[in-house]
Amino acid sequence: MSTSPKTTETPVAAEKVELPNKVFVGNLPFKTTDEELNELFEQFGPVAEARVIRRAGRSLGYGFVAFVEAAGAAAAEAAQLELDERTINVETARPMSETEPREAAPSARRRPRRARKAKEAKEASVGEEKPAAEKPTEEAKEGGRKRRTKAPAAARTGTPSETVAYVGNLPFATTDEELSSLFAGFSISSARIVTSKKTNRSKGYGFVTFSSNDDQSKAISKYSDAPLVVSERPLTIKAAMSETPMESTEASA
Repeated sequence: MSTSPKTTETPVAAEKVELPNKVFVGNLPFKTTDEELNELFEQFGPVAEARVIRRAGRSLGYGFVAFVEAAGAAAAEAAQLELDERTINVETARPMSETEPREAAPSARRRPRRARKAKEAKEASVGEEKPAAEKPTEEAKEGGRKRRTKAPAAARTGTPSETVAYVGNLPFATTDEELSSLFAGFSISSARIVTSKKTNRSKGYGFVTFSSNDDQSKAISKYSDAPLVVSERPLTIKAAMSETPMESTEASA
């Protein structure tokens, strides 16, 4: 009975890895829909597919997003995203061949429980082989997140904007005017909080367009050395991966 669910789970998660430019999205709120997932990631580029993985109609808390271009996937991996006050984990999706062994590992551990004496004899003879078998199981629980030791995807592709800055980890009550006031010491032309087109609620991040690359560079440099803190939340401030994030945001609103 324990092996039946696993034969159905593996294809569900693995089939979404077949498209190119795909990222794994973890730690999603369980109420997140496919449309909300698409809306969250379309700021980084055209989305070919966005899907929350479900079993028996219930979300498993993760999904996959496939971008039309590699630059979109790279920008998504580099960003720090939040949804409903949850920090979202974004990383390159694994191919099917890597996901299958992770599902098979737990069932391999259950078989020895049927005969305790046989299990004890096996452990005595095998010795150190058991920890090696447990390692894939721990990685499966982590959702393959150990791959974060790789070099940041942003270093591989994508061109940062010279005038627009991404501002993340904002309190959800922050308004456009309050975001603008945070950069009062610099020359800016606009500041906008990104909101959900369904609920009109803040997504916890926004974009500030500076009048020049000099002002943008000075602001990013200043708050890299001494992070800007709002309501006990340290803000993430870096160059945006698009020259016109405001226009793309308004188009999706």
